[in-house]
Amino acid sequence: MSDFELVKCTDLVKWTAFVSSSIHGNKYALAEVISALGCSADYWFINRKGNPVAAIPIITHNSVGQGLPIHSYYVGIMLHPEVTSSKDNRRTECEIAITQFAMEALSLIYDQFELSLHPTMKDIRGFDWFNYHTPQNGRAVISPQYTAISNLQPITNIRDAARGSRRREEKYAFQRESLLFNYDGTVDELLSLYKFTFARQEIKLTNETLKATRQFAEYLIESQQGDIAVVRDKEGKAVAAGLVMYDFHKVAHIPVVGTGESRYGGTLLYFQMMEHAAKKGYQYMDFNGANSPNRGYFKHSIGAKAQLFFHVRWVRP
Repeated sequence: MSDFELVKCTDLVKWTAFVSSSIHGNKYALAEVISALGCSADYWFINRKGNPVAAIPIITHNSVGQGLPIHSYYVGIMLHPEVTSSKDNRRTECEIAITQFAMEALSLIYDQFELSLHPTMKDIRGFDWFNYHTPQNGRAVISPQYTAISNLQPITNIRDAARGSRRREEKYAFQRESLLFNYDGTVDELLSLYKFTFARQEIKLTNETLKATRQFAEYLIESQQGDIAVVRDKEGKAVAAGLVMYDFHKVAHIPVVGTGESRYGGTLLYFQMMEHAAKKGYQYMDFNGANSPNRGYFKHSIGAKAQLFFHVRWVRP
C-alpha cells in the first residue's frame, strides 16, 4: 500500500493517452466529454515508483444534478495495460491493492464520490473490503447494473442475433411506413425527439438536462467523434434519431435516442446504426444501459446481450 501515491493529473494530454491505452478506458472519461456533459472533475493518477498504474476521474460538479454525468457510462477507475495483461494471480493481487488504496486515498479528500466500473474490471473486492472491519467509517455501496452489447462482426451477426419479429419490423418500416434512414440528422431533431420520448411517459426534462445533451451532441459532431442517425418519413420529417459515439477499442455507443409516433422507426434506427458502425470497422455496439423492463427487453430483442457491470458509491457517515 505504501508503494502507491495519489497524484493529481494536470496534463490532459497524458490523461487522454492513459485513458485510450487502458482496456477500462472510454471517451466518457475524457475531460472534454465530461465538460461537454456539464460537469467538472478532478483527474487523478495512482502512481507506483513514479509511474501511473491507474487513473480515476472524480466528478466535483454536475450542472444536471448529483453524481455521474448524464448519458455517461464507465466513468471510474482505469488500470494500466501492464496490470491487466499480467498473469491472473498477479492481476488479482494488483486490482485489489490498487482499488483498496484508491478508496482509502479518495475518502481522505472527498465526503462522497461515485464510480461506474467498466465491464472488463475483473475483481472489485477492493472496493468492498474498504472499511470492512470498521463499517462505522462508511462502506462502499456496490450496485449491479446492466448494459446491452451487440457483436457487430461479421455484419450478418447483427440480424441473425435478433428476434424474427424485429427483423420483420425493419422490413415493415420500409414497406408500410415508407421510412428512410440516413446520417444527416441535426441536433435540434435529436433533442426534439428525445423530449417527445420522455413527454410520452409524462416526464418533463429540465433545461439543464437539455443543455447538457445539446452540448454533448454538438461536441461529438464538431470533433468528428460521433454521428446523428435519423429515420425520416416520406415527407422528410424525422421520426426517430440516435446519437452514436465512436469510442476506443472498436466500440461504438448509443448514448441518446429519441423516437416519435412511428411504429417501426425505432427498430429501423437501431438496426441501421449497428450496420453503419460495423461498416466503419467497429466490433461492438454498447447500448448504454438495459436497466428498465421495456428498454432492456427491446435492446435484447434486437440481438444485444446482457452485460453486467458495477456502480460504486461512497458517502462519509
